[in-house]
Amino acid sequence: MRVATVDGLVTLFYDGSKDLFNHDLHSKWFVKWNEHGLNEDEWEEWDLSTDCKNYWRERDKHGSRVIFANTVIRIERFAFICCKRLAFIKWSINLEFIGQCALSDCNLSSVFVPPRCREIRDHAFACNCNLKLLNVPQNTNLVEPHWIIRDTVLYSKYELQRADPELDVWLKNINDDDEFALHRVCASFEPTLDMILHTMKEKGGPKAFKVENNIGITPSQYLKENPYATVTEKEIIEKYVLQMMGELQSDQEVL
Repeated sequence: MRVATVDGLVTLFYDGSKDLFNHDLHSKWFVKWNEHGLNEDEWEEWDLSTDCKNYWRERDKHGSRVIFANTVIRIERFAFICCKRLAFIKWSINLEFIGQCALSDCNLSSVFVPPRCREIRDHAFACNCNLKLLNVPQNTNLVEPHWIIRDTVLYSKYELQRADPELDVWLKNINDDDEFALHRVCASFEPTLDMILHTMKEKGGPKAFKVENNIGITPSQYLKENPYATVTEKEIIEKYVLQMMGELQSDQEVL
């Protein structure tokens, strides 16, 4: 694991070699938190050991972005819990497991789970208050999906119920309707220019980028947030227009 400052943001390059969660130091902080009426505004002044304060500074103030090495296959429970500034993640393409509370109480607004991920445990993304975009592969097992997104925008906006038997299906098929094919393409793992161009032609050209799906997300938002997308909307539209011009010129020559 190494830490670097990039564009003024602290980035953690994580290879899975360090145990990020310390149960003892975590518990000691929460004991003091309860003693101070659940008010954490002045926690630096609490009677805590230097090790405990350093541990919480790392979680509370550092690590705005995390880039996982492709050697990482598991993120164990509580690994990044309470990393309140964590807003961006680039996952390992070989990731298979995300543990309980692994990324709860962070600051994520979008999550694109890699296609090899086989299981996500409860509370994995809970309490990410700004989380509104979650893309989960069809073959991923969601353990208690109600709790996975508890206390997020995604959860509260749609008033999801814990007992709803359709929740697992809903999370994986938000864009299942053929009308939203471009949404699926832009949110897919490593979408290609050719794939997007083909779907645009089928769905009405550049205007299709502005069509909101049934949870209010547009293809533009998916493409912008997707950390694996290597093309921009501008590049796509430029290529589309050039192709259309070429087709028009060909048609004119035939006429």
